[in-house]
Formats: sequence, C-alpha cells, structure tokens
Amino acid sequence: MKNWIFNEESPLPPDPKTARTRAILLALPFALLGIAALVMLVHDLIGGIPRQRAIATLSFVVTCFGFVALIIGINAKKMALRAPALKSSPPAEKPWLNRQDWAAGRLTSGTRRSVILLWLFVALWCAVSAGITLVVVSPAWHRGNHAVLVAMIFPLIGVFVFAYVVKATVAWRKFGQTIFDLAAIPAPLGGTLEGEIRVKTKLQPEHGLHLRLSCVRQTTTGAGKNRRTVEKILWQDEKWLKPDLPQTDLNATGIPVYFKLPGDRPESTAAAGDGIHWRLEASATLRGPNFHASFDVPVFKLPEPPAISEDSTAPYQMTLDEVRRQIHSQIRTSHLPTGAEFIFPAARNRGFAAGATIVCLIWTGIVALLVWNHAPPILPLIFGVIDLVMLAFSLDLWLRRSHVFIAAGEIEVETAWLAFKKAESLPISDAANFAAEVGATVGHSVYYDLLLRARDGREITLAKNLAYRPEADWLVREMSAAAKKSAATASSA
Repeated sequence: MKNWIFNEESPLPPDPKTARTRAILLALPFALLGIAALVMLVHDLIGGIPRQRAIATLSFVVTCFGFVALIIGINAKKMALRAPALKSSPPAEKPWLNRQDWAAGRLTSGTRRSVILLWLFVALWCAVSAGITLVVVSPAWHRGNHAVLVAMIFPLIGVFVFAYVVKATVAWRKFGQTIFDLAAIPAPLGGTLEGEIRVKTKLQPEHGLHLRLSCVRQTTTGAGKNRRTVEKILWQDEKWLKPDLPQTDLNATGIPVYFKLPGDRPESTAAAGDGIHWRLEASATLRGPNFHASFDVPVFKLPEPPAISEDSTAPYQMTLDEVRRQIHSQIRTSHLPTGAEFIFPAARNRGFAAGATIVCLIWTGIVALLVWNHAPPILPLIFGVIDLVMLAFSLDLWLRRSHVFIAAGEIEVETAWLAFKKAESLPISDAANFAAEVGATVGHSVYYDLLLRARDGREITLAKNLAYRPEADWLVREMSAAAKKSAATASSA
C-alpha cells in the first residue's frame, strides 16, 4: 500500500488507466456511504427530523463526497505535475504542440473511456433514484404526503439517461474509434481546414452526410451548486456530402473535409475547459444507430499568409435542391416578372418547437406544485414570470409566419401570429443589404435570423429560426438578386 496515493518519483510515464482505476477504487466506498446517508436524509426530512440530526447527517454526506473529491484531485494533480517532466516544453509560438494529438495531426473520437464513464454515471444515478423511490417516496405516499411525487423526476430522468447511454454504446460498438487526419498542422486562420475522417466501417447514409465546423467560446461561472458552463457559438459553417463517399477499402470509409476559415476569429485554446474551441462534427442517418463523430481541431493564426487550395469536397457536395429535399424545407419561393416572393410558414421547425414546449410544460408543472403546496408567494411569482417568457417563445415557434414580397421598387414584409398581423415596408433604394445572423442556439445547433438592413441603421426581421446555414445563405442571395432586378425594372420604368 506504500505510495499508492502519493507515489515517489518514477522514471516511467504515468499510466492514465491505472490512475483512473486507483482513484475510482479509493473513492467508491466514500461515495457509497455518501449516497446512503443522502437517501436517509431525504427520507427523514420528508418524515420530520430534528435539526441537530439533520445537520449531522448532512455533514457526513459532505465529508464523504469531500473525500471523493480529494482523492480525485490528488490523482489529477499528481498526473499534471509529472506530465511536464516527461517531455520538453514546446516553443511558446507553437501552442498546438502542447497537445499530443494536435502535434501528431491525428485526432480521435468515440473512445471507449467516454462510454465507460457514461455507464458509471448512469449506474450512480439509477442507484440514487432507486434508493429515493424505495426508501422515501413509497412510505411518504402511504402516509398521504402526495407532494413527494416531485421526487419521481429523478427516476424519470434516469430512464432517459439510460436510453441515451444504450444508444451511445451500440453506436460505439458499430463504429469504434473514428480518426481525423489533418492535412496541415495547425489549420490557419484565414486559410483552410483540410483532412480526412476515417471510419472503420462502410457507411451507407440514407440521404447524405452532414459536416459542421463551429467556433465556440466556453465559459464557466460560479462554484459548487452555482457552477454553470455556457457555450456561445461565434462562427459556424456546414456542408452536405452525397451518400457515395469514397471507400478506402471494403470495410472503411474516408470522408473528405474542407472548410474555409475566417481570419477575424480567435485562436483555439489548447487546454480543455474554458476558452475557444473549434469543433468539427460529422453525422449521418443510417439504418440502425446513426453515425456521429466530433473533434476538437487546432486553429491558430500563423505569421505567414496561408495558401488557399482547391476544395476537395466539391465532387461530393449536394446541390442546394438536394439539400433542401434532405432537410424537408417548407420555405416557398416564387419568381415574379419584377421581383420575387418568399413565404415562411408557421411551425417550420417542429422538433425545436416540440422541445421548447416540453420544457415549458415541465416548468408550468413546477409552478403548479409551488402553488398547490402553498409556497411563499415570491417563488410562484418568479417561476411564473419565467414560465410566461418560455410560453411566449414556444408560441412564437409554433405560430409565427412571414411573407416577404419584393417588387415595384419596394420590399414588403408581413409577419403574422394567427389573426394578428404586422406589416412593414422599405423602398429598395433605402435598403443596405440582406444578411443571415446567428439567432437562437440549442446545444451545438444554430438557428439563423434573416434580416434586412436599412441605410439609416434600422433592421427588419424577415424570418426567424432558419435551421440550416446553406439555405439561409441561398435566401440572402435570392433576395439580393430579386431586389436588384426590381430596382432595375423600377428605374427603367
């Protein structure tokens, strides 16, 4: 047992797998004790408990989880202190050499470790949920305490988490470890990101393959229970490739990657956690588990101007009509002799609207429980205001429809929610340009707003929540062309 936690200096490199196993085995007894104490505490709080006993039990829970955090922290600190001594420090002007995968130009996705960690999490969650249900909910319900049903949210979440982990495991067993080989290290800002994603199986997408590159700023605020991590998408581009992807052999698939990078975005952060992360994602709908791979790619500004090569994905890219069929676009366009007409029907993004509605209904249930249990008035009031905001957002997703008419030297915009309508118009001579800007973000998905900018600085929203960048850019081009055509016709007339 000597040096099992505090190892003496060793010439051998630290083994991450052994270190994780050691930390888990040491922390497991304390975690189990803490879970048991937490279940008893919830049980006693619902059934009534003296204050001194509650404080003592809670202190025991905190102590157990504190030992867990201490053991894991010691293990992580030891690995961090030993790692720099095993390799020479990279030059300060080449920060991408701080990461071994970036320096080698070989990035991986779909590791077995992530699947194992997911199973550990779901096992812990299900154990806690089962304990709360058996020890707390059942006795309290028989005593007539119906408010205890609030605790059933934990096993319900556990069911969804379990289903997600099973799906992730099946996908990992089918696709294994996916590799992205970079053509150049790093990818230069103002240049291109190029390479090939290699999948150890033959992909046969039903409709095609979706590539997406995002620049994300991750920020963590607060501490403890108030700790919160927020991701803001600063830039994003995407491509759709045809199903007939190049096959490296009978049992493997190569996916070509090519993205032009902007020159005015921040560089990558080498360390995990807070900072700037350039994320490359590849996904496809298949029979059985769907394919998805994600890579954190190195993007940095280089002193010399980057060279722009030809697009290697051009032979495999879908046409715009194919993309619109793939995404089941409901936006209708029609060309007129002097302009064009664009119709954006309501409920175009049913998945987005349904998700927002479910969250709103859950929040409404919380407000109802607070009122039913005679909570202090300030709590239902605060939660109710938030619920009204969420309700307005959900109704906007379901009911908003827009109609843009460009003709006779005018741009007319009509936005309607059921019988309520709002109309705006702008002479084409007063219009500066059309633009697609990032609107709502849900996870790693971005929804774009279509805007008309006037020369006096005003902005008119033409449509909201366009789900795909290629279609949004196409609409900008079509509206710009229709405006030029209408202006030319009006001028000649």
